[in-house]
Amino acid sequence: MTVAAAVSAAVALSALWAPALLRAAGATPLRAIIMVATALIAFAAGVLPQLTSVLPAEALRGILFDGAVLLLVSLLLVFEALLLLAAAPHSGASEPASAVAGMRAALFLFMLAEELSRSFLPLYTRELYTPVPGLSETLMMGLPIGLFMALVAVFTPFAGAWADRFGSRRTLLLGTLPAVAGFAGTALAGSLTELLLWRSACALGYAVMFIGAQGFIARHTPAGQRARGMAQFVAAVIVAGLCGAPLGGVLADLLGYRATFAASALLALAAAVTAATLLPADRVERAQDRRFRLGDVGGLLANPRFVALLLFSSVPTKLMLTGYLFYLVPVSLHAAGETPAGIGRLMMTYGLIIVLLGPWMSRLADRTGRHALFAGIGGLVGGAGTLAILQDPGVPGILAGIAALGVAHALNNATQLALVPEVCRTECARMGDSSVFAVYRLLERGGSVAGPLLAAAVADRFGIQAALVTLGVLGMLCGTAFCAVFLLAPAAAPASRPAGEGAAP
Repeated sequence: MTVAAAVSAAVALSALWAPALLRAAGATPLRAIIMVATALIAFAAGVLPQLTSVLPAEALRGILFDGAVLLLVSLLLVFEALLLLAAAPHSGASEPASAVAGMRAALFLFMLAEELSRSFLPLYTRELYTPVPGLSETLMMGLPIGLFMALVAVFTPFAGAWADRFGSRRTLLLGTLPAVAGFAGTALAGSLTELLLWRSACALGYAVMFIGAQGFIARHTPAGQRARGMAQFVAAVIVAGLCGAPLGGVLADLLGYRATFAASALLALAAAVTAATLLPADRVERAQDRRFRLGDVGGLLANPRFVALLLFSSVPTKLMLTGYLFYLVPVSLHAAGETPAGIGRLMMTYGLIIVLLGPWMSRLADRTGRHALFAGIGGLVGGAGTLAILQDPGVPGILAGIAALGVAHALNNATQLALVPEVCRTECARMGDSSVFAVYRLLERGGSVAGPLLAAAVADRFGIQAALVTLGVLGMLCGTAFCAVFLLAPAAAPASRPAGEGAAP
């Protein structure tokens, strides 16, 4: 306890005496993790000698593992809280920096609210299930995730239009209110129909917050600092994902599923209050790019390499995320005897790997210019890793699949985006980059919708392990097809575009 108190005091004193140093330490997710890892090592070194004399080895390992995860989450939460305090406008701080910091705080709170239920949402759905003709319990457990993802895709274009018309701050303030109601209603839901209704409200809030935050940062960040501003956006989402699953699992174990959703409602409300308090009103500007049209979808689908990118890489990536990680992992780990807290700790592995490997992989891919190679390897690694369940059908096999998925998405999340303007040079010149990416984002979310539904359908008919294997085989097949199209038969290099064109938004 003395070591823990000393670590906490050191962080607090650093925030008071050298706030610039603390902000620099957390400028990127990797730096924040390194800072937290240092604190973890100090904590373990202080308490390990006392524990070894009073506890058996197995109990000691469990305590150290749980303590490390909880300490990591606690320090990350404290770090975000310090950034929230630093976001308050004060003399000497530039308006853009203060605005971006305030948006990061609001976005973190909202994303944390959504991530709290990540480790147990299918289990909560099962508690509310009542027999429906033609729809099994297993299939219905995946329906809330699929519906949520489908509605996020539907609401996203509208959220972007609202942000352009009314301003990002006003849009996200109004848009978070349905999410607050959605989390509260989910906590009080008495049937699966009510659960689906309230999760639909959460989807509206999620789409509005996601697009509103991106637009706000773009408006309040100078062009020369745009990448750093978007790095704050990515960091808030990643850190919320790291903290949400294990923290929500602990709350579910201690207080129950409904109380955890009530905590999510309070966090979403806190996000709205933070936005109202810290964010300045942003000026509304008419968009320069041509707006998204439904006809753009047909134009892009006529590009065979764009279709191959979608079908063999982007859609399978989203399918594995929602079908494997969000649905099958909680269900299979629960069947193996894990509690929601344990499920959350294991799911945390995915986020940690992306935080540690993602920036390095992206820089390496940019340096070599082999974006297709990295995306193809990512698809193969993700599919092959989930097949570890064949060697060990227990928790170790599932954990290996989670880790493999983290490595896969560290390899291909950014490289897929980099490939879009490469394979759509003609379309980007004709339609504009924003329209091309809008179509791409809309279509790739089809994998997010299909993932839990496909996993549930296979699990219902053949069992959970068969569903795990099916997704792994599908991932490998898609990765192989992607490599065949983009690596074995590369397209002829077209004429280069003028400098400055083709940048991903």
